[in-house]
Amino acid sequence: MGTPSEPLLGVEPERPSRLKLWLLLAGAGVAAALLIVGLLVGRRSGEAPAESPGPLAAERGPARPAKKDAAPVDKAPESTEERQAKDLFDAAEAFERAEPGEYEKRAARWRDLIVRFPTSSWARKADERQRAANASLQAFLDREFESTRKDAQALAAAWQFVDAIDTIRAFKNAQTREVLKRRADVEIGVLENSSRLAFNETAAKAKDLAARQSFPAAAALFESLAESSIPDVAARCRVALDQLKKAAEAQAVWAESRKADDARKTFRESTAPKLLGLVRARQYDEALGELSGAAATNAELKEDLAAERALIADASSFWEGFLKALRGRNGQDVTILLADGKRVTGKISKVQPDRIVLDVGESTVDAPLDKLHADLLVGWTLGRTLPAEDPVSYVKAALFFFCEGRDDLAKLYLATARELNGPVDAAEKAFREGFLRAAMSLKK
Repeated sequence: MGTPSEPLLGVEPERPSRLKLWLLLAGAGVAAALLIVGLLVGRRSGEAPAESPGPLAAERGPARPAKKDAAPVDKAPESTEERQAKDLFDAAEAFERAEPGEYEKRAARWRDLIVRFPTSSWARKADERQRAANASLQAFLDREFESTRKDAQALAAAWQFVDAIDTIRAFKNAQTREVLKRRADVEIGVLENSSRLAFNETAAKAKDLAARQSFPAAAALFESLAESSIPDVAARCRVALDQLKKAAEAQAVWAESRKADDARKTFRESTAPKLLGLVRARQYDEALGELSGAAATNAELKEDLAAERALIADASSFWEGFLKALRGRNGQDVTILLADGKRVTGKISKVQPDRIVLDVGESTVDAPLDKLHADLLVGWTLGRTLPAEDPVSYVKAALFFFCEGRDDLAKLYLATARELNGPVDAAEKAFREGFLRAAMSLKK
């Protein structure tokens, strides 16, 4: 026997007839056409063909209901902002068409849109429109105000600030629009500041003039500015003028003092030594004559020379008091005490300008007046020709001994005069600071 796959020997397999094959193919084509028609009909009706359950459908459990479509994304914030910005833009645009001359209000509406909706697409457009409104405002102000402003600035350039401000105020008072009034106020503020700056410039120039001691020229600058300045600047000018006046007075005093110092120095170095020589020689009249001549040519030393004259006059008064007492004893027996302590006894026969002549029997003795002891001078004068109870007598004695170079006795009698409530201040000042004191210092 052969294999099962092989036909038996001598037997051929049965073949299908050609008619059966055509029938089979025709049935398959009809089934396919019906299937296609069914699918098309299902789609048109909106019903999706049922999905055949897969092999794992039982394990997954019952099918979940289909989800409803999600709500559309809410774009309200963006669209609302744009819508509100557009509404403001339209309103501002409508106002601009209705009120083209209200430049400030137009600009304010555009600015409001920019501030409220800065990120909107309308903000950029509003910014352009705001710039245009501001430019129109500036052009309007320039057109209406330019002539008045130029007139005021011309006056200010001539430092006529009050007139310049009055010009602007007249313009302001004639206006009905607030924007022009406010523009006038701005210009008034500019002019007021210009007036203040003018004061600063004037002060700088005046300071330079004052440094060169040109006080009248400096004062003239402030006087000129004060006449046409605003009130507070005029007040500052008056203060500056007062300061300049005081500075000029102080300068004059200083110059006079400097002049007096120079004259005082010259007098101390040239005339005072001569005065000292005259008073030491007790030539008081000649010394007083020198002082009178010096006073006539040195008016700035008037007070100093008067004090020095009083000093020499007091010294002379004491000496005249002694000479009076001496002459009163002419022809009398006296004992003369000399400066070296020696005593000479005899009768006064003569009193000469520089000595006493004593008759001592068969001969005479001369006693020079400049060699007499101080005790003799005081003893024959105080209480005799000068009253001992008068403090002025001791002032005269003090100044006499000061001229003699006896500071010890001068201090003693000044102290006595002070104890008696005498007028010692002027004498003490001359004693310490006078020309004779300076001459004594130079001589040493």
